[in-house]
Amino acid sequence: MTDAWSEWEQRLAHIAAAVELWSGRTKTAPVVPAGSALSGDDRPALSVSSIAWYPLIIAVEHLDFALSTMRATQTMYPTSYMTTLRTALLTASQAAWVLAPVQRAERRGRAMRLRMQDLDDQLKLVNSASELTKGQERARTHDVEELNKQLEECRHTAATLGLPKSSTAKLNNTDIITEAAKQLHDDPVAASGVQLLWRTGSAAAHGQRAYALMRMNTNVVENDGERRVMQLRGDLVHDVGPAVAAATLAANEAFRLFDLRCGHAPESIGQLQRIIDLLPGRS
Repeated sequence: MTDAWSEWEQRLAHIAAAVELWSGRTKTAPVVPAGSALSGDDRPALSVSSIAWYPLIIAVEHLDFALSTMRATQTMYPTSYMTTLRTALLTASQAAWVLAPVQRAERRGRAMRLRMQDLDDQLKLVNSASELTKGQERARTHDVEELNKQLEECRHTAATLGLPKSSTAKLNNTDIITEAAKQLHDDPVAASGVQLLWRTGSAAAHGQRAYALMRMNTNVVENDGERRVMQLRGDLVHDVGPAVAAATLAANEAFRLFDLRCGHAPESIGQLQRIIDLLPGRS
């Protein structure tokens, strides 16, 4: 075990402490104080607070799962952690992306884009079903009509609230990662690193051979006489550790923004930041 590996293990222990606190917090619905900016964002047809909070729940769940699995198995799986942490990074970035704008119309607009993308994805799922019984066909027809109705209601709400035209535009997850990374990291190199981790996680999640081929020099390559065989191994220092850190920093920023939009004083949101400051380059 190298010094760098040991250092990352220590960092993950600190991160796990933060995630444990977050996990407890996400077990109950958040209280959005009346009169706060976030309370003002919410409307019956568009709950910005709920749209921002749900991805935070998912981010914390995936971070907790990855860290708990590492601790329980003591095994550095080659791609599984990167797949899980990809979801943590995406969902934490989504929450931070929604809450970041100072202007209410822009926060609402971003929440609306997430809402409409979710409905559109549901519609694609329902339409993709095949080999259905007559009863299932009727159910699908009903679901398609309902989802299209909800999408139309979203467009009406966007117009009524005077949201930016972009609020009903198709959403791209890579764009969210890019914008959230630039929002969080002043250093362009750090922001670029987050984008690289996102694409690396995508390669792992999609089972792309490129993920393995890019690690040829750091993994065991054996020659069985006729061909070269690589044994893919997990890498805490260059892959998993940085992926945990990126998702954690994004989640920390999302929680900070959520509390800020709820009108909480800065003192009440600094506790977790002190833990995150132990990450490399953050001291």
